[in-house]
Amino acid sequence: MFVKISRYLAHIFLLTSISLGTAQTAVAQEVFIEFPEELLMIEFDKYLLPRFKFKTQIMIRVSSESDSLDARLGLIPKGKELFSDLNGFVYRLETITPNANQISKLEKFVSWLNSPSGITTIEDFSINGSNVFKALESKVEKKEEEVFEGNIASGLSLSQEHCKRCHVVDDNAFAGIDSTPSFHAMRSFDDWQERFMAFWTVSPHLNVISIDEVYEAGSKTVPITISPIRISLEQVDDIVAYVASIHPKDLGKPINFW
Repeated sequence: MFVKISRYLAHIFLLTSISLGTAQTAVAQEVFIEFPEELLMIEFDKYLLPRFKFKTQIMIRVSSESDSLDARLGLIPKGKELFSDLNGFVYRLETITPNANQISKLEKFVSWLNSPSGITTIEDFSINGSNVFKALESKVEKKEEEVFEGNIASGLSLSQEHCKRCHVVDDNAFAGIDSTPSFHAMRSFDDWQERFMAFWTVSPHLNVISIDEVYEAGSKTVPITISPIRISLEQVDDIVAYVASIHPKDLGKPINFW
């Protein structure tokens, strides 16, 4: 009897240790950055940070508590240059933390902002159809060929299961809805990669698709009206890898009305 109880207590202790370790790992992945009021007012943080987490699995939280800050972002005199507004005022990131692990995550944030994906994210942000920010010319690098880490076969299966209701995703031309472009057509777009990496952030997907630990679809004002979809970030990578593997559809040259 004593042996059974001892084993039971040891099992409980092991599960508790694993849970605490998992929680500590989750907290360790968080970075705390102070954002200026003008960026918070236009909800630039809510636009930018989920995309960074999607790409890197690193959660950045906005904070103003000096004791927990890892860095400060804003129109400040020192720090790494990130981007500018249309008037040329440069936003910088000043590192505060001495923690090497947190500094490494901040460097990944800066690196992503200066990557083609990050630059597109910055320059695509708009208010009432007008762009707000631009990348720094000195930071724009030649776009290198991307290596996609997702599973192509899984991406095809996921696309057929979830995306086929609206899009033609494979060689079955009778699937999808006429008013929505096929995957092959979208693959021919110059920005196809950005579109598929963040498809869940735009309407109508944002009202239907939930991403585990990143985004929950629907709200009290915009309820989910069709069967909801829940996938993980890894599955999004699989879909992107599948789309990268398909042959772009030749849409022909633009029509010359003149």
